[in-house]
Amino acid sequence: MALIFELRPSNSSDLAFCWPIYREATQPLTEALTQWNEAAQRKLIEQAVGHAGTSILKAENADAGWLQVEETGGAVQLRHLYLAAPMRNRGLGSAFLVWMKDRADRKRKDLVLEVMTNNPAQRLYERLGLKPLTTEGNKLTMRY
Repeated sequence: MALIFELRPSNSSDLAFCWPIYREATQPLTEALTQWNEAAQRKLIEQAVGHAGTSILKAENADAGWLQVEETGGAVQLRHLYLAAPMRNRGLGSAFLVWMKDRADRKRKDLVLEVMTNNPAQRLYERLGLKPLTTEGNKLTMRY
């Protein structure tokens, strides 16, 4: 299957792209469970965008979202995955996650991610074979 996306390393100028996507996706979920702290959340994303494992997801010749991946001895950890609103519900997230599962399989590692307990993306992760592992606070850890 041909990939419908490409990845490029993020750089500091990508914060202007990544922050609004994160905020739009995360703020309503956070506020439903606890208080949103704008400054703390922005600092988190500033650090993530500067991380070596952060990439911009490109599709249809445009920036479509962003992600952060870290690898440990036994796992490929998907720390962040956010798609721009116009790119959602078009198969891009599913294609990326299937690619990540294949990557983890090739490396003989688990694919691990955290999702907020009230995030509808949890259903997608379950459909793709990720299983709930632990719940801590408002976050669910899932593993494939």
